[in-house]
Amino acid sequence: MIEDATTYRAKDRVLFDLAKALHFSPEALEANRQGHLSAEQARHFSGLFFRPALLTVVWAAAPFLLWPALIAMRQQVSYLSAFPLLFSQLTHLSDLVETQGRFGAIALAGSFLVFLGIAAYTASRISLLLFVDVLACKVEVLEGRVVAREEQTMRSNGRDPIEKYFFSLKNRDFSVSLAAFRAIENGSVYLVYVLPQSGTLASMEPKVGN
Repeated sequence: MIEDATTYRAKDRVLFDLAKALHFSPEALEANRQGHLSAEQARHFSGLFFRPALLTVVWAAAPFLLWPALIAMRQQVSYLSAFPLLFSQLTHLSDLVETQGRFGAIALAGSFLVFLGIAAYTASRISLLLFVDVLACKVEVLEGRVVAREEQTMRSNGRDPIEKYFFSLKNRDFSVSLAAFRAIENGSVYLVYVLPQSGTLASMEPKVGN
């Protein structure tokens, strides 16, 4: 009985540390046990989808909003009247060089490339499957031994290596934080609650009785 109590307290502590590292509450865990996301988790995962989506729109729209203002000031026209001038310059290279000058043309074209490049990068971080999971509000449970592992990517400039942390369950890997990596009781059996379409880790708990 003393051994069982000690084991239970150890698993209870692991669950506490995992909940803190993975940001789930007891209420969220209970909802996951029932096969669905809690409202708290739905808001959290919605933010993971909408933040990069919003940033993509902002970065993509930025040059189309900033350059008309500069053109309006330079050519003494209204802000709205500057939009056709901008599109004319973008579609006709001779107009662009004539009105902006060589360095101005390079600055305009370069800024568009930079802003749209950043927009493309943030767009690549948008997970449509995560959005589908949030709409469905369903989770699936996986059971098995979980192994915590880390990967290091060495940098050519001699700086500290890039470290990434994962939980491995059978043939599936889940990217986690350093705090979660440290919280797990490595090699023990866990119940892992996952969003089915995106494979996102929602919560996990040690399996009682093992």
